[in-house]
Amino acid sequence: MAEIKDISVDSCKRIVTLVHEASGHTVNVMGDGGRILASSDQARVGTIHDGAKRIMAGEVGEIAIDAAMAKTMQGVKPGYTGSVHIDGKLVACIGVGGDPVEVKPFQKMAALALRQEIDRERLAVRERSLLDDVRRDIGDIAERMQVLSLNGAVLAARLGEKGRGFKIVVGEMRNLAAQIGEKLADLERRDKANSAG
Repeated sequence: MAEIKDISVDSCKRIVTLVHEASGHTVNVMGDGGRILASSDQARVGTIHDGAKRIMAGEVGEIAIDAAMAKTMQGVKPGYTGSVHIDGKLVACIGVGGDPVEVKPFQKMAALALRQEIDRERLAVRERSLLDDVRRDIGDIAERMQVLSLNGAVLAARLGEKGRGFKIVVGEMRNLAAQIGEKLADLERRDKANSAG
């Protein structure tokens, strides 16, 4: 999936759709070089927005473009475009088409929504990583339990009648390790099904 530094294009499309539906105005998300990555006007995707290009180059933080100014710029229509920063870093910009004074509040709302979406995605990535680490650790514990139960079974066999109680404990350890392995496999199947769906 294509991404703008810290956010997926699919997330950009979701924000574009939400803001477009709420405002009725054209909405664009732009990345490096001012390239439009998501837009409520699909014909504009992949084109360069000169105002966004200036923002992404760090020349300006936001730009209000009226009809006269739009005629002098490439790939631009009247509207208001502003930067989106995460942790002090410029990651994208988002613009809303229309009279710049009228659409500026929509653009500010859109920028906030995009930042929140980026934060949500980053948190989800961290949570997935943490869960993967926990699963790996639990899998390692289950493997060690299997090895210990195997060693315990050998020791119980050597002890003969005296190792009978130990043999029961070892058998339970083996069963528990197998159950943990089954649960981990089940979790992995669910993750794959959720990822595919």
